[in-house]
Amino acid sequence: MYTLCIFFYTLPWCFLFFSSSFILLLVGGFFLLVFFILFFISILFFYFFLFFIIIVFILFFIFYTVWLMLM
Repeated sequence: MYTLCIFFYTLPWCFLFFSSSFILLLVGGFFLLVFFILFFISILFFYFFLFFIIIVFILFFIFYTVWLMLM
């Protein structure tokens, strides 16, 4: 999954490197901008998911220790 994302995010660079005409350069720049925004959003979602998992784990640990102390 991660390598697929890397492949799709580095795909616009091929447009930029192999484009000889200005239209292809514009298309490559547009694709690069779009994929950079998508990459940023996916990183934000990944860190939000990681943060959510850590918070849930900490809450579970706290509730579990409280429950053990009450027992």
